[in-house]
Formats: sequence, C-alpha cells, structure tokens
Amino acid sequence: MIKNPLFLTFFIISFIFSQDIFATQQIQEVNYFASLRSNETNIRSGPGANYPVKFTFKLRNLPVKVISEYDNWYEIEDYEGGRGWVAQNLITKKRYLITFSKKNIIDMHAKKDENSKIIFHLENFVIGEYLKCENLWCALKINDEKGWVLSSDLFGVDNFEI
Repeated sequence: MIKNPLFLTFFIISFIFSQDIFATQQIQEVNYFASLRSNETNIRSGPGANYPVKFTFKLRNLPVKVISEYDNWYEIEDYEGGRGWVAQNLITKKRYLITFSKKNIIDMHAKKDENSKIIFHLENFVIGEYLKCENLWCALKINDEKGWVLSSDLFGVDNFEI
C-alpha cells in the first residue's frame, strides 16, 4: 500500500499523460495521393466505424490526399478541401487525377505543348488514370486515350512531382 499521497498523485498524472502521448503517437501524418476503391465510400468524422458519417462519395477512383493514418483508418482531404476518415480497405494507392480548374474547358493535348493536337476538351470533374508528370504537365489516360493536361488544371498531383 502506498502511504505517500503526493507520490500516488504524481504516479496517476504520469500514467494519464503517458496514455495521451501514446495515443497521439498512433496518428501518423503522411502526405500522398491515393484513390477511392469503391463506388460508394462513407467519410466519417473520426477513425472508426462508430464515428458518424460526414458525407458519402459515390464515385470510384476519386483522387484524395491521405494526410494522416491511425490504425486501419486514413484521414483524407478531397479536391475541395473537405476532410474526414475512411477505412484503409476503401483506399487504393493506384493513382488517378481529376480535372479541377476555374476554366470551363480543359484541353487534353497529344504532347506536353499547348500548341499540340487537342485529343479531348474536358469539363471539370473528369477522372483519368495517372501516368506521369513532367515540366508542368501530367500524362493521363481517359477512355483508353493517353494525353497531357496542365498540372494546374488537375487535383491529385503535388508540385514536387512536376
């Protein structure tokens, strides 16, 4: 039996703080792009199935930025800056890009040159498979056609990749 109440208080406070530190160490900050695996994905307010659903994406291959991880849950950010948590099995590391620009029409070119042949005139929110990025341009595949789009007209790519 502990007879010193000061020691007992110190022990309890140390235990509580060590638990908080342990819990915060479980959340790992990351910074990479991934895509939604399912046609319907619930985004939750916290890292677990018991947290309420904030919103639902009804679009497969939508690119998202993974900003932190906790157990089998990923905190993601979408193209509009919305954040929430999604189960790990609903995310794939296969990359997709989405057209997201202030422009009404985004041109997909045959080469990484604005004067090259235009393959498609794209509207916003068109999703394409990520191939690579070079010199302010990203190559993507849409409907079995490969082409180049200015990276500034896309979400799903970091500045360091260009």
